[in-house]
Amino acid sequence: MYLDGIMDELEASIIKGMENCYRACHEDFANTVHMVARARGLKDEQVTEALRRARDENSEEYRRMKSSLPKDFPI
Repeated sequence: MYLDGIMDELEASIIKGMENCYRACHEDFANTVHMVARARGLKDEQVTEALRRARDENSEEYRRMKSSLPKDFPI
């Protein structure tokens, strides 16, 4: 969730986790989401929803993450 234009800590953590996990393992989208979810005690769907919210807000953090991941990652 965004408050006053600032990304909350969980979403920021998920975005950073997506970048870090992909860099370390080079897995596909589903497996990267799964690793991030497991590391944070979340369900895969919760990670996917947080990524959708970040995408919809088009935050700077989200744009940076997208530029560092494969173009075929859907979110």
